[in-house]
Amino acid sequence: MKLSFILPTYNEAGNIGKLIETIKFQEELKAFTLEFIVVDDNSSDDTQNVVQKLIRKKWPVKLIVRRHERGLASAILTGIRQAKGDYLIIMDTDLTHRPEDIYRLLEPVQKEMADLVVGSRYIPGGGMHVSEANNLQYWLSKWGNFIVNRLIFNFPVHESLSGFLVVRRKILTSLNLNRIFYGYGEFCIRLIYYCHEKGLKIKEVPVMYGFRQYGVSKSNLFEMIVNYLITSLKLRFCGPV
Repeated sequence: MKLSFILPTYNEAGNIGKLIETIKFQEELKAFTLEFIVVDDNSSDDTQNVVQKLIRKKWPVKLIVRRHERGLASAILTGIRQAKGDYLIIMDTDLTHRPEDIYRLLEPVQKEMADLVVGSRYIPGGGMHVSEANNLQYWLSKWGNFIVNRLIFNFPVHESLSGFLVVRRKILTSLNLNRIFYGYGEFCIRLIYYCHEKGLKIKEVPVMYGFRQYGVSKSNLFEMIVNYLITSLKLRFCGPV
């Protein structure tokens, strides 16, 4: 079986090499053929050089540099269209999504217990390392997930904002991807919505969020919350668009 890792980057020079190296040498993943698709939005730091060094070492890494397009969701879509794996793993590249959680997300898809697996902070066994700096983010995210998943929808998950996902490529490419992968992190809500509407099997697995180790976040917390709520309300009351 082949795994395709979709890794969107923008100024992640301090993180992307460490992330790929850690995944590549995960003991549980040695039975799989791996490919890493890095989609970089023309970083101004050394991100591209770090990835190029891995390519020169003959690692299974592909670098796509987007010079005239920006955005997390569209970068992920670019990677999906290049992926050849049986299963796709979508994750952040700032090391908040931990490589050691990947195999547990993969297992339900392998065993045909799920078509889409979501990494969740908000079920037993999951969580987030909270510092004084990100305590507000944690609680806003927790309540935002409750509003989206329990009050607006009746999703079979407690987390629809993490973006830490494993999905069958055949399942994913059967969906209208242009309706899902645009904007920022709200693509995750749309993906779960469309999979739920189609009656696909969705499962969540507990994950623990780590700290960003290098660089700064590109996320505007309050802008994200507004976008997530608008996306959810549009889907709930207007249906697919």
